Amino acid sequence: MKRNNIPLEIIEENRAKISLALSLVTLLLLCVIITQVDKAFVSADRNAASISGQEDQNQEGDVETVTSSVRILAAGNNIFDENILSAGQADEAAWNYDQVYSLIKDQISQADLSIVSQESAFTSEHSLVSGGPVYSTPVEVASALVNAGFDIIAGATEHADDFGSEHLANSLAFWQSTYPDTALLGLHSSQEEAANIRVVEQNGIRIALLNYSFGSSSDSIKMDAPFMVDYLEREKVASAIAQAKSVSDCIIFLAHWGTVDSAVPTEYQNQWAQFLLQQGVKVVVGSHPYVLQPCQILTDGAGNEMLVYYSLGNLVSGAQSVPELLGGLAGFTLEKTVTGDQTTVRIADNSLTPVVMHYSANLNICNVYPLSAYTDDLARGHGINSVDAYAEATMSVAAFQELFNYIMRLSVDVSQNVNLLDYTFNPDTTLTGPDGSILYPGEIAAANAAEGSLDTLVQVMIDASAANTSADEGQDMGVDQGMDADAYMDSGMDTDTYTDIGMGGDLYMDMSMDMDPYTAMLQAE
Repeated sequence: MKRNNIPLEIIEENRAKISLALSLVTLLLLCVIITQVDKAFVSADRNAASISGQEDQNQEGDVETVTSSVRILAAGNNIFDENILSAGQADEAAWNYDQVYSLIKDQISQADLSIVSQESAFTSEHSLVSGGPVYSTPVEVASALVNAGFDIIAGATEHADDFGSEHLANSLAFWQSTYPDTALLGLHSSQEEAANIRVVEQNGIRIALLNYSFGSSSDSIKMDAPFMVDYLEREKVASAIAQAKSVSDCIIFLAHWGTVDSAVPTEYQNQWAQFLLQQGVKVVVGSHPYVLQPCQILTDGAGNEMLVYYSLGNLVSGAQSVPELLGGLAGFTLEKTVTGDQTTVRIADNSLTPVVMHYSANLNICNVYPLSAYTDDLARGHGINSVDAYAEATMSVAAFQELFNYIMRLSVDVSQNVNLLDYTFNPDTTLTGPDGSILYPGEIAAANAAEGSLDTLVQVMIDASAANTSADEGQDMGVDQGMDADAYMDSGMDTDTYTDIGMGGDLYMDMSMDMDPYTAMLQAE
């Protein structure tokens, strides 16, 4: 067979072409592979970035909410009249008043913070002690307050300067040296101290505490050392509230105001309450009138909400009139919620527990009793029976319970006026306006003031005692008087009833009687 002879140069040329073609194919394949790998990496990066962004968004959207609360108790006037002073002097060398608070000590200590209104300055010299009409209280009473569990002492009252600036300065020095951890409000040893806002932090809640009095019984300190006692003056109060807002989560305002022996708040109180609401105060606790006044929650169009106890009456006193023996322990919870950079504080709940100041005829028993623990036997042995002509007709558990219910049902005016904010009280209880005009106490009374007068309160108790006595006699005779054997008062309320106390619009308070008869829960809708 014949073979074809191919020139060598042609064979080399063909090999070169084939090698080039293979190289091009290989290069093309490599480009395709690299492109796909690059796309895969880019896609993975995009997916990772997407996942990371979603996680960031989830973290930003899932903001933590932290809630904390503080339970606060507040008590009314702590005023040691002459007859009560003797109750702690059994040992002439070592006076002691712990027994006075022993029956409410558990309630006081169970609160996170406990407040009391102290009417007078303290002295360590027994020779300077006075139980009225000007007051100087022994330091043993201060020790009893601290031993009972009170953390905060509201000292701005009309009796704070009864014995002058030096006496008050000694009282302040006693508190600072003996009980430096107890917060003393409304009283100051220097102008610099008066400019500071007292803030107490409890359970992560910063509470600013302000305490002001309507006036003084002597006006001596107003002239000698005006910084020593805080008095209700519009510009001064507004400035303090603005300062308090900058350093706290909420403000509690202790107001010493009102008319003695009147269960209806005055126009002066109502105007100040509206002013404090508009300034952003969260809770107002009132003292001075010697008798209880209603409680309510106020709101305004700006979204402010404020709980007001207009008067808690007397905690401790040697009262000579039966209605002055009934006081109240206020209880309320403040709840703080923090979500991101937003902080809010609300009134989670509130209550008022009636108490009775008891002193026996020979003063061997001298205690503040929860009304739930008080008895008719104790009432019959009360020392007031020998000094109050109406005592025999009013001293009963039923009468105290009905008086409490009656006062809580009293309506309170909502004032839109501000004219009285610029008036100052004189020692004779008249008021002087900025133009020098004079107002008398009757001119600032509420329209329904007669409903809360001492005479009316006494009559409420007389009627309740009479109804209870009649019911007891009917039961003894087997006659149905329309009352259960255990029901000692006709309050017009059963255990599940909520009663509107008469506040119109959005400003009202309901009172409900719990199965525990001495606690009235106040709820705002």
